Amino acid sequence: MSNYVILENLADERGESPAKVARTLLRLGCDLYLHFGPSRKSRSGVSFYPEHPTVQMEHNIGPGDHPLTKDSQEVVIKRLGRGDFTTLGLLVWIYTKVDSSITVPYQIELMAKDESVCVVVDPDDVEKLPPPSTYQTAPGSMYPASPEKKILENFVNYEKEVDERFESGKRKPHTVFITNEIKVNQNRGDTWKKFIQLANDSVGKKQVMIPGYGKIYLRRVRLNPEKEILYSHEQFDHDKSKKMPIGVFLIKRTAFDKAWTKIAQQ
Repeated sequence: MSNYVILENLADERGESPAKVARTLLRLGCDLYLHFGPSRKSRSGVSFYPEHPTVQMEHNIGPGDHPLTKDSQEVVIKRLGRGDFTTLGLLVWIYTKVDSSITVPYQIELMAKDESVCVVVDPDDVEKLPPPSTYQTAPGSMYPASPEKKILENFVNYEKEVDERFESGKRKPHTVFITNEIKVNQNRGDTWKKFIQLANDSVGKKQVMIPGYGKIYLRRVRLNPEKEILYSHEQFDHDKSKKMPIGVFLIKRTAFDKAWTKIAQQ
């Protein structure tokens, strides 16, 4: 039996939302895991190799607790914030022993909906959590409760701040795309056109693959389609460069060109 703690149960015990507990754990440097219990049916996934991102193989996922990739941990928190506990499309790390001295990591994407799979956390990480908030809304007869609008604004601002900090610390999709393309195409304009074509293929609805980065959603900005592209790790409908939803980011042609020049000079 797994000793890992179910995130939803932990959140209930603390009187907090699962999204808040998960976000706090990530800020403390902890990981989120998916628990796969015993099942009569095999659970299928698709494996991705970071060194060979275009190679995919079907993989049967056995029972156990497997860490989510960093990107999928962020996706999980956004879903939990919406009350969405589904795990379809998430990626986990599975470590397989080739022999007694070599262990190979695989990124496995869940390809089927399975409500028996749940998010869990390491019990040692639970000990790192600060005491839960003791704030409680007082009865109206005593004094007015905190304005809901203010609470919502604080939560949205907090989520955006974390999103931006997380995104600034990782490789951007356009820099990875440029690194791949520049090996076979030395024309900056043509490289940008290919990136635009990916956005045309995706339109924020369909995942497209960037070798070396992974799957992503792209969409051209409606009022400036030749010079601005939006991207996210989840589907989105937004097509403006302002007031972007949480988890949606902007790539400008000027930033793309600067990245292309820098990479070409390396």
